[in-house]
Amino acid sequence: MPSRQTKRAHGKRGETGQKDIEKKRQSHPFLYIFSVSILVVILVTFIGGPALSRLAGRSAIVFGSYMGKPIEFIPGNFLSRQKDLLAEQLRQQDSDQNIEIQAYRVWRGAFDQTVLHTAFLYEAEKNKSWVSEDRLDKTLITAGPYTVDGVFSEERYQNTSNADRSSNRKFFREQILHEQYLQDIIASQQLSNREADFVAKITENQRSFYFVRYQYSDYPQEQVAAFAGENREIFSKIKLSSILIKNSRSEAEEIKKKLNDRTSSFEELARAHSKDSYAEKGGNMGWRYYYDLERDFEGRAPVDSIFELAEAQISEVLENRFGWVIYRCDNPQVSMDMESRESIQVVDDYLMRYERGMVEDYFLARAEEFTNTARESDFFTACGETGLTPYTTEFFPLNYQNVFEINSIRVRDNQVSLASASSSREFFLTAFSLKENEISDPVPLDDMVLVLKLQDEKTAPEDQPFSMQDYYRYLAGQSLQLDLQSYIMDPEKLEDNFSSTFYQYIMVK
Repeated sequence: MPSRQTKRAHGKRGETGQKDIEKKRQSHPFLYIFSVSILVVILVTFIGGPALSRLAGRSAIVFGSYMGKPIEFIPGNFLSRQKDLLAEQLRQQDSDQNIEIQAYRVWRGAFDQTVLHTAFLYEAEKNKSWVSEDRLDKTLITAGPYTVDGVFSEERYQNTSNADRSSNRKFFREQILHEQYLQDIIASQQLSNREADFVAKITENQRSFYFVRYQYSDYPQEQVAAFAGENREIFSKIKLSSILIKNSRSEAEEIKKKLNDRTSSFEELARAHSKDSYAEKGGNMGWRYYYDLERDFEGRAPVDSIFELAEAQISEVLENRFGWVIYRCDNPQVSMDMESRESIQVVDDYLMRYERGMVEDYFLARAEEFTNTARESDFFTACGETGLTPYTTEFFPLNYQNVFEINSIRVRDNQVSLASASSSREFFLTAFSLKENEISDPVPLDDMVLVLKLQDEKTAPEDQPFSMQDYYRYLAGQSLQLDLQSYIMDPEKLEDNFSSTFYQYIMVK
């Protein structure tokens, strides 16, 4: 079940490996543990030994809690058994990862499984679910720890201590409740045959299209230069150092007084008091463009005052959206060199980031011209007159949000990508409304504008190697798992201290 949010309490040891671990765990926290290739033979002993030795004198190692119930390691309990099970399952698989990462994965997997188990038991208890002694006895006889080759062994049962018998009964009682709750959740999902048939019917109608595209990255350099010329002042730059104070203006004024009195250097005060990422560099911000600073202030007046600073001059205390800031000019402002390739790239990046609507309007106008030409003559004639390359999609159904990944939008021969079209409602409405020989209106799509023409349509073959109804039910089950995961992993219910506890008691260095 994919996870949406998971806390991390430790970030120093095994940083690179742990980031990889967390990335995979956050995607599929209860599934990835069965598919990763980990553990050398010595790991089975290693991952248990340190914990058990450090457990001496402690009743348990507590990794967190779920609704107040501890998620803990005690020899023989659920988490302990899960850890041993995962280690045994993966013991013989080779891995080139270090022992720390391997151990982390096994313990983390056992923790995640225990969270799920604890949540199910909590819900079962809340709903007053119970297991009869009769059912528990039958389970222990047929599938418990007293069987030999699938048959109950009275000798093994008699040789088991009373403490272990009690532990086994508790464990299997919880397992039955766990499985029963999960079955009840799955059974509660109501999907009618009509609903599945309706979705399958939608995917039967498939279409292929010719299209041309206008990419925003092709925005003409003369347009970029024209914008830069009209807005030259915002592309001026100045080299600065800064001290940011977040507590109060009075604290900032005190620091400004020390700067004026020269009792401390700017760099010393920045390292000691500044509350931003430049503090450790003595406040050094490097070169900053006017438009960068403009976004930090209300109005242009404060930015104008900064750009008027002479070299080594210190600004007054200025209030921005982060707090109160003092600047020092390390190099006076420099106007943009409009002949420089680097400067043009800066303006181009600015347009794509802050003036994307203007770029889109430009290409929509170009696409509109193409559409009119194509409607007056022919799609391919218009391509020849404008120098645009026509592309062709493979057949795909009405698949908004790419629900059916096996029917995603692909371009023939993979010449270009239309991946973002799968989440565009406008794209599907336009594409599946087109009639034969009709040219579409321009369709904005992420970083491009498209013009479409229907190439052909067909009905999905009946002998396709999968049932769309079954696929839809599978997707509905996945959706249910996501909802269940979100419900269980609610931070208000789960206290996750796994990482800090792991490095405190399991992987101590």
